[in-house]
Amino acid sequence: MPRDASSIIRELSDKEAKLLTEIYRAGGEVMLKDIWKTLGMRSKAGMPFINKLEKKGLLEKENVGRGKRVMYRVRLTEVGMEIAREITEVGALIRVLTYEALTKIPCFYCPYIDVCGTTEEITPIRCEYLNKWLYEQTKGQE
Repeated sequence: MPRDASSIIRELSDKEAKLLTEIYRAGGEVMLKDIWKTLGMRSKAGMPFINKLEKKGLLEKENVGRGKRVMYRVRLTEVGMEIAREITEVGALIRVLTYEALTKIPCFYCPYIDVCGTTEEITPIRCEYLNKWLYEQTKGQE
């Protein structure tokens, strides 16, 4: 897919993102009836979202029912796995960040925040306060 993952993620609705992450947590392939149970959703309400995800190339669905019985198995595509992994990792990071940790980020009280990144001299990469804070946060995780 020519577009990057972040632009695809921004275009997803909350329900689409939730469906992707649940399928991802189930190993990337699952029967839809199991997803409906997990999410407490009716198939009639959820199928439009599944169809949208399929049109976006993020999953494939296969009818595995017999006769008149329709039963779908869905499988994330390679791009769908990448997107779901990113959504899951970002969600985990957000849960780890606490109010206390966020208020200690130097950017929140930096006098240069309005011009940060607009010049070559004042950038997040060159910021000694941010680099020191990042070092302190990652110290001992190696």
